[in-house]
Amino acid sequence: MNPDRKLVFDIGLNNGEDTAYYLWLGYKVLAVEADPELTKACSFRFGEEIRQGNVKIVNAGVLKSPGEFKFFRNLMDHGWSTFDPGKGQKPGEWQEVVVPCTTTQQLIAEYGKPYFMKVDIEGSDLLAIESLTAETAPPYVSVELSAVDPIMERLLELGYSDFKFVNGESFRPTTPIFDHEIGWRTARKAGHIFPPVRMVIGSLPERLRPKIEYDPPGRYSPDGYPFSRHSSGPFGERLASV
Repeated sequence: MNPDRKLVFDIGLNNGEDTAYYLWLGYKVLAVEADPELTKACSFRFGEEIRQGNVKIVNAGVLKSPGEFKFFRNLMDHGWSTFDPGKGQKPGEWQEVVVPCTTTQQLIAEYGKPYFMKVDIEGSDLLAIESLTAETAPPYVSVELSAVDPIMERLLELGYSDFKFVNGESFRPTTPIFDHEIGWRTARKAGHIFPPVRMVIGSLPERLRPKIEYDPPGRYSPDGYPFSRHSSGPFGERLASV
C-alpha cells in the first residue's frame, strides 16, 4: 500500500500547533482530537484551510478498538487530558465525557495511508499503533515513549528499523543544566536577574551553552520555524541525527 506523500495524520490535534507546522511545510492534514472543545476551537482556527480541503478534523479518540469510551478532560491543562482512568483520577479539575473512538487502521482505510503520522495522546500512544500492520504503517511515525508500554517492540514488529530520540522539551541538541553544575546554575540565576548576562551567554557557540536556558525559540528548527511548547517538533529527515 503506497503512502500519499502529501498527507500527514495528526493524532492528538490538541490546540493545532503541529497541524499548523505541517501545513506550513505544504502537507494536507487529517487531524484527530478526542476533546470536543479543542475540536471546535481548531475548526475555527483552520476554517480557511478546511474550506480549501487542506485540513480535515475528526472529533474522535484513536484506540486499539472502535467504540465509545470515557475520556477525562483536564480543565486546567488540556495537554493532560487522557483515556487513562488512572491519570484521570489525579488531583485537579477533570470532566468525564464519552467520545467516539476509531483506529488508525480505520482512518487509513477511509483517508489513505499517510506519509507521516504523529501520535501524542497522553498515555494511549501504544493503543493507537496497535491496529497498524506492516503494510499500512506509514514511512514515518512519531510517538511519545513510555517507561512501561512496549512501544519500541511494537514499532520493530511493524518493520521500523531506524529511530531518532527527541527531547520534546526543546528540540535542541545542547545538554541540560543538571543540579550538580553549580557554575551553570549560577549563570542561569544571574541571567534571570540581569537579562544582559543571558544575552551574552546566548551568543556563545553551541558547545559552550546549556540547553533550553539560553536558546531562543526556533534556533534549531531546520527551517527557522518557531515551535511552541505545545509542538511535537520536526519529523523524519528534518530531525538532527545524534
